[in-house]
Amino acid sequence: MNATPNQQPTRRPLILNVEGREGPRYVKSRILNRAEFSVLEASNGQSALALVRQHTPDLVLLSGQLPDIDGLDVCRLIKDDPLTARTMVLLTTAGVTDSHRRVQALNGGADSLLVEPLEPEELVSNINALLRMRGAEDAFQRTSQALHENEDLFRQLAESLADVVWILEPRSQRFLFISPSFESLWGRPADALKQNATEWLHWLAPEDRVRMEVEWESMLRDGRLDTEFQLERPNGEIREVHMRAFPVRGADGRCLRVAGICQDVTRHKRAERALHNEERRKDEFLAMLAHELRNPLAPMRSAVDLLQQLTPSREDMFRARDIIGRQLHHMTRLVDELLDISRFNQGQITLRRDLVELRGALNTAVETVRPLLETRRHALRLSLPEQPLPIRGDMVRLTQIFANLLHNAAKYTAEGGQLSVEASVAEGKVYVRVRDNGNGLSTALQRHLFDPLAAAVGGGESDGAAAHIGEHDDRPNTNATLPATPPTDPDNFAAREGAGIGLTLVQKLVTLHGGRITAESPGAGKGSTFTVELPVEPWQNWHPSAGKARAVPGAPHTIMLVDDNVDALEAMTMTLETLGHTVVTAPDGQSAIDRAASVRPDVVLLDLGMPTMDGFETARRLREIPELRNARLVALTGFGQPDDRRRTRDAGFDMHLVKPADLNALTRLLDELDA
Repeated sequence: MNATPNQQPTRRPLILNVEGREGPRYVKSRILNRAEFSVLEASNGQSALALVRQHTPDLVLLSGQLPDIDGLDVCRLIKDDPLTARTMVLLTTAGVTDSHRRVQALNGGADSLLVEPLEPEELVSNINALLRMRGAEDAFQRTSQALHENEDLFRQLAESLADVVWILEPRSQRFLFISPSFESLWGRPADALKQNATEWLHWLAPEDRVRMEVEWESMLRDGRLDTEFQLERPNGEIREVHMRAFPVRGADGRCLRVAGICQDVTRHKRAERALHNEERRKDEFLAMLAHELRNPLAPMRSAVDLLQQLTPSREDMFRARDIIGRQLHHMTRLVDELLDISRFNQGQITLRRDLVELRGALNTAVETVRPLLETRRHALRLSLPEQPLPIRGDMVRLTQIFANLLHNAAKYTAEGGQLSVEASVAEGKVYVRVRDNGNGLSTALQRHLFDPLAAAVGGGESDGAAAHIGEHDDRPNTNATLPATPPTDPDNFAAREGAGIGLTLVQKLVTLHGGRITAESPGAGKGSTFTVELPVEPWQNWHPSAGKARAVPGAPHTIMLVDDNVDALEAMTMTLETLGHTVVTAPDGQSAIDRAASVRPDVVLLDLGMPTMDGFETARRLREIPELRNARLVALTGFGQPDDRRRTRDAGFDMHLVKPADLNALTRLLDELDA
């Protein structure tokens, strides 16, 4: 919008830069110009006095050392002249300035004093502060005059405000006016302050009373106040109040009145705290996400390192393959759970009710912790019965339970320690004991170990926030054993990596599986034992498979892979070709469209997140090719929420596979073509 002819450009404050030395004068003027001030210069005291009378600058930046007149004398002359007395003076002095010099400067009328050399930001900030103060004083003076001339108008305005407006006579400490909104905020009649103006101090929260008494006494001297406090209403309700006050001066400059306002900021403060808590909760979630995803990455990295040896044995290759497969499945489930933000916000945990061989969960947990055990040179004894340990539950959650317990035991056991995992079956239940010879648990800590509402015990607070997989807390005693070391100790698990999912969540997961967890320790420094008790699934319901079913090759098909990720393209091609299929690849949507008619694929596996032309547009254009009328379009994507599946269905895809694609699901799709 263009400015109207009546609008005037904002006047820039005029600063008179008085400095006898040419170099410093140039530097100061450059700083002032860059801060968008209008600048006049004077090289001596006489010139400065003349320019002050002629141009009436908003502020004089006055050097204490001038060739003709001392800077203090120039300041006194400016302040003694009625025509220039209100001119703001910021005095600068070189070198170390003692208190006597400061007193002289302030007694001589200087509004502020800075010691050279000056930082540009400090200089500009001081000037702006003085200009604001002068602007405020001018506004207060105008307000004072308006109050005297329009008292009735002021009362009507004040009485219409929700904020409490008041006027005080500082000498007699008597309130001249308190707006009617006082009673609604304070819950008490304003008449109670007529006899004693400081009675309101007794209505504050106890922790604020002494501080506010001091600030009130200071306000009576200079008329200024800007503070916050909590008041306690008669019904016990606590309200948060922001109080501001300013002096109302007469023509002679004396403070005749103090005007103030009390604003109820309770809702604002609560919103600030809620926002802060939400930010903290987000940070905790991201920290926990990173920690949980690192756990399966460690054994996968070890397995890859093993495969990258020059001559890995056949046994090592099979072992590395199995480790990668198990941990990849574990990590996929973690990603599915951790990225479900709606479930995270609602604090819900959803368990799968599969028939699980508990020995598999224990072995996966040991694999997860193995790198940490090797780093700390721990010896781990794994004692499992020969017979299966059938459990009805969630393999990923069971793995989390034991991996977390092992992590804690390893972290809080000195290097070269002894750890053990023992499983046994008795009376229809399986008992898994995780033992260590580490720091142990005090008697007090054992009582509060699984209590999410317990206060700090043994140096930390319990993990009351970890009510679901999405929440994480770094506080120390969410772990199995608390170290008797400060948080800076490099062996402190909470300080280095966070507390993982926390013992309270471990207990919750165990409970959801129909079991219970207990902790025992002879005392601090004597190790600890955590026992997880779970119900065994009846044998008649237990039909364990010999292993993960391998994809059985069916009839060969022509498959087109479309993905801009070269590694993903190559890996999937090798897998499908091993199963006997003919595979044609395309690195982008346009290449797929150009080759589709001649290739005539039975199935198109199409990545959605490609540049230039995404999977949705590519699918639409492939559907327009007559030769692909009977082809199956399969969306291959990292997005697996219900809305994502709906979008692919609406876009004409026949199937939606979430990366990493499950080979069995893909094999079933290809088998359907032969049905």
